[in-house]
Amino acid sequence: MAYGRLDVFWPDGLFMTFPLVENNVSIGRSSGNTIVLDTSTISRYHLTITHDGEQVLITDLDSVNGTFVDGVKLETNQPRPIYGGEEIQIGHLRLIYHHIEEQATQPIEAVDETTQRIELQLPAFRIDVINPDIPVSPGAHTTAEIAITNTSTEQCSYIVSASGMPTEWVRIDRPRLTINPGETSQVLINFRPLRRPESKPGDYPITVRVAQSDDPDAHLDAQFTVRILPYAGFGMALDSRRVRSSERFRLHLHNQGSAVLPLSISGRDPNDRLRFNILVPQVALAPGQRLTVQGEVKPKNPALFGKPRQYPFDVVVRSNDAARFLVAERGQFIERPALPTWTPFALVGLLGAVLVVGVIVGLILFGRPSPQPRILSFSVSSTQVARGDVVDINWSAQNVNDLSLAVDGTPVLTNAGGLSSGVPLNTENLTGSVVLSLTGRNGSQQAVATQTLYVYEPLGEGFFTTSPTQLVRYVVQTLDISWDVPGAVRTSLSGLEAFSNAPIPPSFGPQANLTGISGIPVQPFTLTLTAEDEVGHTRQQTLNIAVINPECAASRGEVTLHAGPDARLQVVGTVPRGVSVVVDAQDGSGRWLRVQLPGGQSGWGERRQFSCSSLFNPDNLYKELNVATLPPPTATPRSATPPAPTRAPTATPLG
Repeated sequence: MAYGRLDVFWPDGLFMTFPLVENNVSIGRSSGNTIVLDTSTISRYHLTITHDGEQVLITDLDSVNGTFVDGVKLETNQPRPIYGGEEIQIGHLRLIYHHIEEQATQPIEAVDETTQRIELQLPAFRIDVINPDIPVSPGAHTTAEIAITNTSTEQCSYIVSASGMPTEWVRIDRPRLTINPGETSQVLINFRPLRRPESKPGDYPITVRVAQSDDPDAHLDAQFTVRILPYAGFGMALDSRRVRSSERFRLHLHNQGSAVLPLSISGRDPNDRLRFNILVPQVALAPGQRLTVQGEVKPKNPALFGKPRQYPFDVVVRSNDAARFLVAERGQFIERPALPTWTPFALVGLLGAVLVVGVIVGLILFGRPSPQPRILSFSVSSTQVARGDVVDINWSAQNVNDLSLAVDGTPVLTNAGGLSSGVPLNTENLTGSVVLSLTGRNGSQQAVATQTLYVYEPLGEGFFTTSPTQLVRYVVQTLDISWDVPGAVRTSLSGLEAFSNAPIPPSFGPQANLTGISGIPVQPFTLTLTAEDEVGHTRQQTLNIAVINPECAASRGEVTLHAGPDARLQVVGTVPRGVSVVVDAQDGSGRWLRVQLPGGQSGWGERRQFSCSSLFNPDNLYKELNVATLPPPTATPRSATPPAPTRAPTATPLG
């Protein structure tokens, strides 16, 4: 079974992939290697990748040009572990190592270039995008492939960028490149989220933009989604492994993963001689959060006489998520009997005196009431929180032997003793106004304090899309806009006025579907969606709508351009056969197209002589009714002198 895969990228765009099956894989240009790469820029035996069943190691074999992992040069003959997603540079080759988690169920397959493909085109170039089709965990990586084809007649330079996730997660192997006419070049974009608790899981909407470096307005935007998976990490430790009578143990917890981690804490005695009281048996740790939980250990049958005794016990933590992992930390409980070994003998002589003293003390204390319990303070870290957040509850009390906490009348903490000062509360299952009640008891007396907490629904990720994502300048088109923002009570849309004057409501609910919005775009524009939750928090998301020029090419030889839509008007230029030009209007009859000329001028050519791009329908071009026309004929008086001859206008070729 393969434990990994190695992708090799050549400078000319060639891509190769090798499954890693053998436990010792050598790489170099010699035919004796497991993987032979025929290039003089690497050594005969350049490096090895080894697998010992637990980890994968890469070792440079004293190569001439060295081996670089994520930009750091390896020391010769010093193995370095790799985990998946690393970029390995040898000579002019770039290698990407992929780790395979499930060896028994994940076969190595070649990249299927017919799936998840996005094709976009402008008159001067087009792009084909194969977007990532698998989720990625922090620390690993996934790749998008961009093929850029120069369809113009001149060499062009392009700029490739990606947005939608933190910039340190994205690596573009060729952010700037130059392509000759008619040729295609490949660009790889690696998405590698960092293995940190703040690497939030979820769907990230990615926009890849390819633009001509000399004309930023000539660009194509490909949009797709990269799903980032959560990863788990957990740490725990006892503050002290030795717990004595009347002491509490302190258990330190740390969520090292990127998702909320619900936990259950309990005690376990292998000899069934102890009983446990965990003050907060259920907690939910936010990503990266640290928390200390206290607990008590007591013997089921306390010894009254004798020497100190030791009992082993375990503090057990179980996750309540899909992983359901179980972790235990061993401790020692030391029981110190209340009386030493010789006490029984002394008791016989002292029994009479003790009885007398006991009677006297009882008479003194009889009738003295227990002190009145008091709750001095009771507060929460925030009285308004988003559902799923953790809120800290703190208090101080006096003359209290036992404390209990209830949420809307449901107990969440009981028998907390009198020394507890606070607990965290997970609000995942709460909503709306919640009443927290703290009760302190001393014997038959009690004191109660309350706090009100408001739990609101936070704004979710949702979606915000348009169709199409690219419009054509000067052409009447329709635009569909849809969105859905969970947790929003109202949404609003701005920026549409740059495309259409169609009236839209000033606000919407959490979702909307606007269809058939008609307009004529002139410049690229941005749509901004603003979502607001029930407590007034807002969040904005933007979509950049690309606008390209409508282009037509002279298809029936050279096209003569006139000052207006009439062949009798002055000739202002020509369009050579096969040359593409920008058209920005049609006349009222639809038989003439207006062509943009250098210097802000324009000329009219017969539509039948042009072949237009399939990206738009010339029938939908803006109609220009204010056009040049011939003056009305006037009577000319006879004259003995013949009129001076006029010179025909000279046709100016259109660059």
